[in-house]
Amino acid sequence: MERDFARSRRVADYARALGYAPRTLSRATEDRAGVGAKEFIDRRVELEAKRLLAHGDRSAARIAGRLGFADATNFSKFFQRRTGSTPIAFRVAVRGGAQRVGGSPPRPAQGLPGGSSRP
Repeated sequence: MERDFARSRRVADYARALGYAPRTLSRATEDRAGVGAKEFIDRRVELEAKRLLAHGDRSAARIAGRLGFADATNFSKFFQRRTGSTPIAFRVAVRGGAQRVGGSPPRPAQGLPGGSSRP
């Protein structure tokens, strides 16, 4: 699983690699982890997506490719369905909302506290 989760999210692929039927693999993960094989795989992909978004600067499109998604749209739909947040909104929230695109913190507006050019 750790070796192949970025290449395939299909239970049949893992079952074939292990020499089991997909149903047998799903029963085994249900017994050991409390969730079916598909859910187990999706949780691992979700965890890696969160890790890459929180601790890296790759674009959502690059992360999508890294995790085996055909395109950024499919990755974004998967991530939003799993987490309730878009990949970019998740990244901003995890990083405290202080970073904008480009990595620099927002500048204070002129005329507001901390933004005035007067002494």
